[in-house]
Amino acid sequence: MLDLCCGAGAYLFPLEKAGYKVTGLDIQRRMISTARRFAKETRSKAELIQGDATDPAFPDEDFDAIVFLGAPFGHFSIDEFGKIASQAFRILKHKGVMLAEVNDHVGLFLSGMYQRILYEPSGNRDAVSIHTRYDPEAGTFNRLFLDLQTNKRFKGSFYIWTPFILHHLMREAGFVLETTEPGSFGFFSRLASYRKP
Repeated sequence: MLDLCCGAGAYLFPLEKAGYKVTGLDIQRRMISTARRFAKETRSKAELIQGDATDPAFPDEDFDAIVFLGAPFGHFSIDEFGKIASQAFRILKHKGVMLAEVNDHVGLFLSGMYQRILYEPSGNRDAVSIHTRYDPEAGTFNRLFLDLQTNKRFKGSFYIWTPFILHHLMREAGFVLETTEPGSFGFFSRLASYRKP
């Protein structure tokens, strides 16, 4: 099983613990280094690779399953994810499955539940974020984050996604939608299952 954009392994290691042979791919060296440290500490057999999800260096039909979890879509434009979907189709075996979790930013905005100022608890790295900009041409929104432990500020720019965009791009790549259900972020995320015919 391939965990695309695995980050530090938040989903990868539980999948391995559940009995899957896992490979994680992420473009960020810091995330892969963190995952490798955890793998070493826990004697994980996960293969962890620093690489680009839009151009992964795997052979055709190499994996039975691919996961794209934790709603990483905000980091990718529609064009970039189109490439990721095409590559996932290429490296997935016949009848293989891809699970993808996407945030529904459009639904969040339309529901009135989008918050301009938001407290974001995250274990020992709590933050406050403030909406600073919406760019309708780029399809992005920006937030300014304040780390409450260090008082450091950092900016984030995120692409706006909704499930129907994901479904369209997956169909374009050749996938068939099998199921959708609420994702791990509540009503504004969806977990979708696609199959390679």
